Amino acid sequence: MSEHLKGVEIDYIVIFTPFEGDGGCYHQVGDQGITRIEAFTKSGMHADIPYVRVWKGDHPFAEFCQHQIVGVYFKPPQP
Repeated sequence: MSEHLKGVEIDYIVIFTPFEGDGGCYHQVGDQGITRIEAFTKSGMHADIPYVRVWKGDHPFAEFCQHQIVGVYFKPPQP
């Protein structure tokens, strides 16, 4: 498994969840108070499963494992 791209910021993610009306939704930096989205891994028996954490301010808002993520979209490089 390759690591998350170092130094590349995530702009938004599209996730699948049966709790949304159409089966999916997205979270984007700058919308609804979301300040950042970061990739990470957990230790233990789930150590090889990539996760994404969504932040609102300095507080974690949501986490999703790769099985729920439909797409990850990165911010374009800054000139």
